[in-house]
Amino acid sequence: MRKIFLVVLAFVALVLIMPSLKAQDQSANVQEKMQKAISGLKTEIRSDVKVENPGVITGKVKCRRVRHSGDTVVYIEKVGDNIYDAPIEHGTIDQMNLVFIPHVIAVQKGTTVDFPNNDEVRHNVFSPPDCCNQFNLGTYDVGASKPVTFNEACDVPLLCNVHAEMSAFVVVLENPYFAVTGKDGSFTINNVPPGIYKLMTWHEKLRSEELEVTVEGGKTAEVSFILKKRK
Repeated sequence: MRKIFLVVLAFVALVLIMPSLKAQDQSANVQEKMQKAISGLKTEIRSDVKVENPGVITGKVKCRRVRHSGDTVVYIEKVGDNIYDAPIEHGTIDQMNLVFIPHVIAVQKGTTVDFPNNDEVRHNVFSPPDCCNQFNLGTYDVGASKPVTFNEACDVPLLCNVHAEMSAFVVVLENPYFAVTGKDGSFTINNVPPGIYKLMTWHEKLRSEELEVTVEGGKTAEVSFILKKRK
């Protein structure tokens, strides 16, 4: 009798545990899928420019009072006349598990960004009415994708009319000389023509900083920023 009781007890425990295990597996699968999407999507879209004897700008950004130092855009304000052909390559901001991926993408002016919906629900991607690149894609189905071309240099907040918790940014820049920091704050801007430039930062929550940097052909200029809360 005791053996029967133990068998029944084990069966009941298994029945109770199975939904929890299934939920954990589903959560793990979602996280794995999101990590693959994050690693597979570019955070920088620019045109290719031929430069004779270019230099490199590299460094780190330290972001105070936020979770990490990633998603900061570091860019050169002006290079030459700031007139460059728009990139042929498209950027992508995906939608998965009620999250925009990536959270920040930096693109050169004239770039087209695709907004696929690889979630399990419908979404409506739009930017606020006071934004310089205002748009509203309307509500669209799972598996669909819609493009937007960004022709004005500014930062464009992204929102979803269906899910208020979703947010992201497209940072549109005048020239191809920019980078998005990793979570450790590191960044590299390659293929920079020799010269003296104003290097600037953008962060969704922190105050912008700037400094002057001299780039020499065939050499690497190292810089650092500390970003603090806006007053």
